[in-house]
Parts: sequence; structure tokens; C-alpha cells
Amino acid sequence: MLPQPVPEIQRTNLGNVVLLLKSLKVENLLDFDFMDPSPQDKVLNSMHQLWVLGALSSDTGSVTDIGLKMVEFPLDPPLAKMLLVGEELECLDEVVTIVSMLSVLSIFFRLKDQAEKSESDADSRKHLVPGSDYLTLLNLYQQWEDNKCLGD
Repeated sequence: MLPQPVPEIQRTNLGNVVLLLKSLKVENLLDFDFMDPSPQDKVLNSMHQLWVLGALSSDTGSVTDIGLKMVEFPLDPPLAKMLLVGEELECLDEVVTIVSMLSVLSIFFRLKDQAEKSESDADSRKHLVPGSDYLTLLNLYQQWEDNKCLGD
């Protein structure tokens, strides 16, 4: 165990922090006076991710219109972008369900008994949507809803 824990800003995704600071017109994040600065490569990787998502412009690195919308969500930038695109593509209900399921701890749990594990794995395969974990989550939620949200 470390003598002192690593500060949270040094061990978490900086996407939200970078997007918020950019939206507040902080130009040079590499020289920003963080109390516990993260390694510069993490800041640069976050800026690259935001550029890929369309939240930062490629020429000046300033926040784009979509970036200003994304910063309003209390979510990681990729999830915020999913919601915005879901609205644009008129599938917002489905995207909200997927984002909600991605925003919580796993809905799956592993059993200890080997016989129960095999049965559980077989049941899980019935709900699998090949090629898409996101659609598998949506499928599970829709089946749960279709069964009147029963817990048994």
C-alpha cells in the first residue's frame, strides 16, 4: 500500500475536467495550476478523445457547440455524446436505457457453484445480441420490462 493515496485527479478519466476547463475558456491546460497535476500525457489523451468526439475543434482546440452541450451532462463525454446523437437519430429512449445501464455497476454477477455457473451462463447466452454489448444491455432491459419488471 502506498504511504499516501494517489490524488483522485491523477487516477481518473480527465475528459470531464478537460471539457469543463475548456468550456470555461482555459486555453493552455498543460500549464494550468492543478493542485495535484496529472501527467501531461493524460491531459493530451483526454484532449484527443474530446477532439475525436467533436467536443473540441481541430484548429484551435476550443470547445465546439456539441462540446458545450456535452459539458452540461454529469456523464463521461462519450456517454454524453451518445445521448446527443441518440436524440438526433430519434432513438433517445433506447440510448438513455443503454447509458443508464453503463452508468451503474455491472448488472451481472457470478455464482460460485460450478453447476449454477453453467446454468447461469446458458441463461445469459439466450439474451446475447451477437456483436454488441450495448444491444445486449438494451435487450436485457426490454425483456425485464416486458416481463412486468419482475425480480424473480
